[in-house]
Amino acid sequence: MHTTKRDDLVLRTAGSEDTPTLAELLSAAYRDDPRMSALLPDHAHRETKLHALFSLLLTQEHLDHGTEIAVLNGQPEAVAVWDRPGSQVVPLGRRLAYLPALLSVFRWRLPEATRAIQAFNATDSHRPDEPHWHLAAIGTTPHARSRGLGRALLDSGLARADAHDTPVYLEATTHAGVTHFERFGFRVIHEYPIAAGLTVYGMWRPVER
Repeated sequence: MHTTKRDDLVLRTAGSEDTPTLAELLSAAYRDDPRMSALLPDHAHRETKLHALFSLLLTQEHLDHGTEIAVLNGQPEAVAVWDRPGSQVVPLGRRLAYLPALLSVFRWRLPEATRAIQAFNATDSHRPDEPHWHLAAIGTTPHARSRGLGRALLDSGLARADAHDTPVYLEATTHAGVTHFERFGFRVIHEYPIAAGLTVYGMWRPVER
């Protein structure tokens, strides 16, 4: 567990028992995210589907993660999902094994499920080969934004990566996101299209000593 200089904020490592909390936080945080809006255009049901999707991904694709939760005044309000070095690609067999569960998240609507699978595959294929920490997701509940929680989580993860002499990779989906992460030492190394004409920017941060 990591504590910050703020008395009202604690960062702690997430465990498997935190999966429901993580899924709830992420579904609220990503409700209006451009990538999720492209994958799930039905706004009325997006948050419910996101909850199911994040629950599935956390248990199937982020099994050995270094995820942290930001607890503000005793309440979990933000999360950063990290994939450890060496977990670049999810084995095809494992993804096929949970394909029926993935289809059920999208209520067997093949266009939505197809868009999601294509997006996952595009992310996998663009991950750098060099071992790295991957920031798979970071988000804050809407009512707790602008309180420095995301910054605290990002600083914590980057410090851990630097301590292990390991670079960091993430994906941004907006120019504002690119500008934000550039302030932390990231740079765009490639870009690629996904659903609905959206562009994803792969960003890399070398080790800072």
